[in-house]
Amino acid sequence: MARTKQKRLLKLNDLKNVFSINSQDIKESLKNYFQSENNFTLEIGCGHGDYSVELAQKFPDRNFLGIDVKGARIFNGAIKVLDLKLKNVAFVLTKAERLNEFLKPKSVKEIYIPFPEPHQKRSNQNRRLVSPPFLKIYKELLSDSGVLHFKTDNEDLYEYAIKSILNSDGKIIHKDEDLHSNDNLRFSSGIMTIFEKHYINEGKRIKYICFKF
Repeated sequence: MARTKQKRLLKLNDLKNVFSINSQDIKESLKNYFQSENNFTLEIGCGHGDYSVELAQKFPDRNFLGIDVKGARIFNGAIKVLDLKLKNVAFVLTKAERLNEFLKPKSVKEIYIPFPEPHQKRSNQNRRLVSPPFLKIYKELLSDSGVLHFKTDNEDLYEYAIKSILNSDGKIIHKDEDLHSNDNLRFSSGIMTIFEKHYINEGKRIKYICFKF
């Protein structure tokens, strides 16, 4: 498994749809790749890029970016994008706190945060992707009509997210403590990640928040 991971990391540099925050010309590289000024849809902590890949197929006139710090995870999504010959989705190796280093204010239309690390220890709460420091970054990047979608199986993180959003002057459009028990899924894309399917099979309830600023 370790050898496979290492091979993927080595091949990652050769994939034309994967970019690194450490590249000096990342802004220009992304501009040349997408060749359009369309606003982005971000999948933060994208893993294999389930949202980015599926949504890119549904909406060919929109630009999608999968964001993750783990290249071995991104590799699978990037290969799938190449196999599908999708030109409107790419991946960036970076931490979410560095998003505004390569994305312009109000350049993002939609943000998906599917099943982020809950960081249970109180001392680590600011590392949560729905903590106030991160929400401040998202607010700067989002267009005036931009929205965010958050999913988790963790009750504590769900409650924390609600408080954090409201304390950051966010407006909750819809929230659901058991998304898949509700016949009305109009606030959800219908896309389920590998993690989500696993949690459902374990009998866990999927919690969801749609919000904006």
